[in-house]
Amino acid sequence: MKSKIRIGLFLFILGMFTINAQSYKMHSHNDYEQEVPFWKAFSVGVSSVEADVFLIDGQLMVAHEKEHILQERTLERLYRDPLKESLELGLMFDRTLQVLIDVKSDATTSLDAIVQTLEDYQSITGNEKISFVISGNSPKPAIYINYPDFISFDYQSLEPINDVKVLDTIGLISLSFRSFTDWNGKGRLTKEDLEKGTHVVEKSHSLRKPFRFWATSDSKKAWKAMVD
Repeated sequence: MKSKIRIGLFLFILGMFTINAQSYKMHSHNDYEQEVPFWKAFSVGVSSVEADVFLIDGQLMVAHEKEHILQERTLERLYRDPLKESLELGLMFDRTLQVLIDVKSDATTSLDAIVQTLEDYQSITGNEKISFVISGNSPKPAIYINYPDFISFDYQSLEPINDVKVLDTIGLISLSFRSFTDWNGKGRLTKEDLEKGTHVVEKSHSLRKPFRFWATSDSKKAWKAMVD
């Protein structure tokens, strides 16, 4: 339902954080579908928000499908400007926030537009508490290093990356949960499926990157299974 924050979990290797740190973080999936994009998720303490974007006539439009595009719903208006305001209001002093930008149009031209719309906002791009991760349509990993440091990428594979410079540009590893199990979020996750999922997370963590399963069920049992 749109009245609820759709939550995903990022699973982190514990050794990357202090011993008392939470080992998972909340993600607002398709955040732009909320009644109040960005601010509703921000107010309940999520660590990541997601925006799907199409580059249309030079504008980065936020929508899940092309036919749902509304002229006033741009990436700048829904996310860049609220980020700037949250910093000006001093609301980011004790938290971090990932903006996951899921590119639905051409990778190269869309990425150029994303860089252009962010690069003049040093208060955002230069803030270590805010990260921009590109998902969806994106260039091949070897090209990641051609983009500014404030852009990182969602690597949707478990294949090893030997180039350290390329590895440094990866901000997240994501894979579909449906590729490993047909579990619908009801009842219990079988031992076999739990082992499969755990193996995927451990392999991702061997690259020392946060990990996200997408296409998971949206239920309390599914959330608990992700934590486990």
